[in-house]
Amino acid sequence: MAMVLGVDAGGTSTRAAVLSLEGEVVGRGLAGCGNPMAAGARVAFGNLRTAVEQALGAVDRSSVKGGVVGLAGSGLLREPSAMAAFAAVFSDLPVVPRAAGDVVVTFAAGTPAADGTVLVSGTGAIAAKIIDRAQGRLADGYGWLLGDEGSGFWLGRAAARVAVRELDAGTPGLLTRLVTEHLLPSSPSVVPRPPGDPATAALSDLPPADSAGAAHRDATGPGRVDLGGELVDRIAATVQSRPPLALAELAPLVSRAAADGDPAALSIVEAAAAKLARTASEVREPLDRSPIVLAGSVLTSGGPVQQAVRELLGRRWAAAPITVAKDGAGAAAWLAALDLLGPARAAALHSRFVG
Repeated sequence: MAMVLGVDAGGTSTRAAVLSLEGEVVGRGLAGCGNPMAAGARVAFGNLRTAVEQALGAVDRSSVKGGVVGLAGSGLLREPSAMAAFAAVFSDLPVVPRAAGDVVVTFAAGTPAADGTVLVSGTGAIAAKIIDRAQGRLADGYGWLLGDEGSGFWLGRAAARVAVRELDAGTPGLLTRLVTEHLLPSSPSVVPRPPGDPATAALSDLPPADSAGAAHRDATGPGRVDLGGELVDRIAATVQSRPPLALAELAPLVSRAAADGDPAALSIVEAAAAKLARTASEVREPLDRSPIVLAGSVLTSGGPVQQAVRELLGRRWAAAPITVAKDGAGAAAWLAALDLLGPARAAALHSRFVG
C-alpha cells in the first residue's frame, strides 16, 4: 500500500504523520522545535528525524511514495549544507520530501483550494497570500519586538498591562484576578467574587487609596488583600524574569474574562481583532472571493477573539468562505498525495487527511 509522509515543523513542536493515499492514518510522531532559524539546523533536524521515525514506526520505508515538510525557516535550505542536513533525515526513504513554507501547509489544513489567504495568530501573528499553493505576499510576522499584532504574545502583554494598572489604581477586575492568580498562584484573591462568596467581604473594609491612587494592605492571612504596590512589583518582577514570549500563556485568560463580560478583556479582544483584520487586508484585495483560513492557537481555539475576527473579516469579504485550520501534519501529507492523485481526487479526500 502506497504511503505519504507529512510533517508540520514549527517553532514549538514538530508533528509528523504517515497516511495512505486514501487518508488512513498509519502512524504519528511528535518532537520539539523544528524551525532551523530558531533552534539551529542540528537541533531542528534532529527533532525532525525523531518525529519522522516515530511516525514511520514499523512501516515499510519503500512504501513511502512522497512527502511534504511544512518548515518554518525553510529559507535556510537555500544553503547547500543545510539542504544536505535536511536530506539526511530521510536517507532511508526512497524519496526526499519536498519542503514547503509553513504558511502553505497551514493554508492547506483549512481548505483544498489552491488560492486564498491564511491568517495566523499563535504566539506570533502573520498573514500570507497563497497563490497556486505557494507563498505570496506576507504581512506582519515581525516578531514580538516589532510586530505580531493580535498574537498570543500581544494579548498576554496587554493582559499583564491591565493587571498592573488596575491593581495600582485599586480597581481590579476579573481579568486582573485571573492574571494575578496565574502569575502569583500563592497570592490572595484581589477582586470581589460573586455575592455570598466569603472573599467578597474581605474587600468591604479596604483602606482609602493613598496619594498615588493605590490601596495597600498587608496580606497576612486568609482573605487578606493587597491591591497595589506589592502585587504590582511582584507581577512586574515575575514577568521580567521570564522569557518575553511566556506572556502568551496569558492569552486564554483574556478570552475567558471577555466571555464573562470583563470590560478590559473585551477591549483587548476588540483591539486584537482589528489588528488581525488589518494584517489580513495587507495581503488581500477588497473583492477577493477566495477562502480565508484562520490558524494558530488564538484563532483555532474558538472563543471571543476568533468570533470577533470572523465578524470583521466577514463584513469586508462577505462572499469568501472562512474556515479554521485543522491538522497540519495531515495537511502536509495531503499536499504530498495531491502530487500523486491529482487535484480532483485529492480534493475529495481532503477532509480525511486534515480531519
